[in-house]
Amino acid sequence: MKKCGKLLNDEKGEDTMNAKELRNAIAETCETHDSLYAQLVKPINQLLMDIDASISEETAHTIIKNLKLFHSGHKYITECHFDESDNFLKDGIELLQKGDLANGALQVYGAGLNFASYAAKIKGQKNVNLYNNFAENFGYIMNSLKE
Repeated sequence: MKKCGKLLNDEKGEDTMNAKELRNAIAETCETHDSLYAQLVKPINQLLMDIDASISEETAHTIIKNLKLFHSGHKYITECHFDESDNFLKDGIELLQKGDLANGALQVYGAGLNFASYAAKIKGQKNVNLYNNFAENFGYIMNSLKE
């Protein structure tokens, strides 16, 4: 995926984009790839920009990719919610482990919202056992954060 904006160096000296730049890229993609999904993403992204919430490059790029794929008809909205739930959960756990409780809690909250959206919509599309997903995510949370 092509990166845009000013790049920063992370702890390893690798190029990274900051949260504001990543969220601006998401907002721009919502504008250029307007859809039902973009209309869900755009206001939440703006709220998170307003409070200067963190976002990983991986998650931002997943959201941008999902916006483009949904817009082109190559991805279902349920799949977008599921992908983002997984990314937000992983990011949230990592942030909590690093002691960034506020951003970690926001990411875990976002994971739950996206998973709830996925769960509410998937039943009409495909027969899945959501309890398997719950068990996997609950185990991941407990194993990652247990001392």
